[in-house]
Amino acid sequence: MTTSGARATDCCDGLDGGDEGEGDEVSGNSTVAAAARAEAASRRAACLGLFACVGSIVLFAMQALAAQRLELTFDEAYYTLWSRALSFGYLDHPPMVALLIRASTSLFGGDELGVRALSLLMVGAMPALVAFIAWRLFGSAEKAALAALMWIAMPLVAVGAVFVTPDAPLVVFWTLGLAALVELWRTGEKRWLMALGLMLGLALQSKFTAAFFTAGVGLALIATPALRRWLVSPALFAALAVALAIFAPFVVWNAEHGWATFVKQLGRAPPNGFAPFYLAEFLVAQIGLLNPLVFAALVPAVLSIPWRAPIAAGARDEARRVLACTIAPAAIYFLLHSLHDRVEGNWLAPLYPAAGILAADWVAEARSSGVSGFAAAIAKASLWAAPIGLIIAVLAFAETMTGAVPLGPVDPFARLEGFRALARDLDGRARAENASYVLTQGYALTSLMAYYGNPAIKVVQPEQRMRWIFEPEPSETLFAAPGLALGEPGRRFDLILKMRYRDVEPAGLLQRRQAGGTVEAYELYRVADPYAPVLDPVCPRGEVNLERRCPS
Repeated sequence: MTTSGARATDCCDGLDGGDEGEGDEVSGNSTVAAAARAEAASRRAACLGLFACVGSIVLFAMQALAAQRLELTFDEAYYTLWSRALSFGYLDHPPMVALLIRASTSLFGGDELGVRALSLLMVGAMPALVAFIAWRLFGSAEKAALAALMWIAMPLVAVGAVFVTPDAPLVVFWTLGLAALVELWRTGEKRWLMALGLMLGLALQSKFTAAFFTAGVGLALIATPALRRWLVSPALFAALAVALAIFAPFVVWNAEHGWATFVKQLGRAPPNGFAPFYLAEFLVAQIGLLNPLVFAALVPAVLSIPWRAPIAAGARDEARRVLACTIAPAAIYFLLHSLHDRVEGNWLAPLYPAAGILAADWVAEARSSGVSGFAAAIAKASLWAAPIGLIIAVLAFAETMTGAVPLGPVDPFARLEGFRALARDLDGRARAENASYVLTQGYALTSLMAYYGNPAIKVVQPEQRMRWIFEPEPSETLFAAPGLALGEPGRRFDLILKMRYRDVEPAGLLQRRQAGGTVEAYELYRVADPYAPVLDPVCPRGEVNLERRCPS
């Protein structure tokens, strides 16, 4: 893989303006020189396109192997439980991820790969979609291939695509919406505005971050001369109506449940005081997740876009404005948010396709125009983004599969392993104790034990009951018999249990192991004789208070 990637990049790297200049000098004929340049460009595009295809296939194969090998994360297990009890809404997110997993498990089975397969296929098609958008924007096969290479070079794409989260459908629908916006810009046909409304509605049903795409489209309509006429078009309002109609069932569900999701998600917005550490963390994370070589090309690409100079409708600078406008609202908001709170790296994932296209456009233009100095070095180095990214991905996935290098506590995948065996051990203890239920602490542990455990043994989180509104509430009669409780390490689950049971008895530890070693030890308890309701009330706007009542 390393050798073939280097050969492909060396091949493409040699097809630059120097060869074209030599042909001009030898022939002395402008027509021949133009033909030579066209031939070199065609060869360069073919070389880059071949590498993009091979790289995309290799990356997808590695992701599929990892998806089959790795246990579910706690969020994936939680979303899988959603998929078993479909609803118009859930506490954390809209229902698209649950629908995606339900469709995937129906088609491919209920194991780890089955849970992830459909999401993996959708994201696996993204290189082709990104390349198509770049080609439609700039009419260049070279830029299309470069855009696909920039996409697969991104570590967030390489690793993140393995897991099924709300970000997967969000990125796909956001990018399809971008494709519809590009077609609207190119053709001026209002049907693409309706397609844009459809994609916006589906993106909103995936994750609230899609609201920034709405703002980005509005900004593009204002900043792009060829699109301004749509600002006063009835078709624009029809497209918004389509998006709102798709999003409406989730809004209605929230209205019926105290606006729980809106309260939870919008509760992150208020500032908590200036904290520059988060800004540095945000910038470092985005540079790393984008790939430093892609980021190095993205910065001059954005800086070179003319905003004040007049531009002709349909010009390439308009195409660049369209891309930048769809990025700007979310990028600016999260940059400001990082001044006072942590921004998770994946929150900007839907911006990455447009960012990769902008970077690819700048690299192609810089190399064809014969820039020199630092800009030339960046343009040349950016061709290595995909080979280096793929090499790192190969090494990371190989380590995940084999555990050849004992990383110990710094192993980023340590938190993903050992839950299947832990659930098996918990089932064994429950059978030995004749326990028909297990109380668990935290939704993460609850989700994993419910997914990997015996369905005949009910796994219940007594707190945060709003998280479980999608499934039938267990009857309090279930807890009249003795049961077991499993607590997270060091969190004194026994104190919570003693607010419910007269008899709470330590029953030892259950260990989560990886590669023969213990990763964490969970506290096991026997519980019996409840004197108060075991389950907290459902509180849409927060946890219960000290009296175990919903706060007013």
